[in-house]
Amino acid sequence: MYKLPPILLAVILPVLVLFSFNSYSQDLAINTDLKDSPLSLSLTTSVLMTVNNQTQQLVINQYGIFNKVTVSQMADAANSIDISQNGINNMADISQSGYENTVNVNQQGNNNLAQIEQVGNANIANVWQEGEQTFVVRQIGNEMVVNITQY
Repeated sequence: MYKLPPILLAVILPVLVLFSFNSYSQDLAINTDLKDSPLSLSLTTSVLMTVNNQTQQLVINQYGIFNKVTVSQMADAANSIDISQNGINNMADISQSGYENTVNVNQQGNNNLAQIEQVGNANIANVWQEGEQTFVVRQIGNEMVVNITQY
């Protein structure tokens, strides 16, 4: 096994530290915003929160460009949202208010839209779409189940 001489480490390490830094939004030039890019993007976000000994879970997986997810959880707890989008220009807009609500959305292809509003308790919405499909549901009440598959 080859070891770097201590003198070389003493030179390389400060250089590496010097060139590694964090970027923050205030580092952008004044009056500039981040812009959408035509480059492909893969994003996985998972949030697990505990409120009053109850779990709220949010998992978002996206691959492609111009995909957007908007989530609003104004809930007691024990709610779960799992979204996967693969393609271009897919949109999921989810709103939950209540207890033990579940949303699963899996959109493949391009130009899909899923809008789900859950107000109440123990509502379930499962949506799977493939290409230029739209699904909108408002579950106002308790223990409602919706399962949708579109191609």
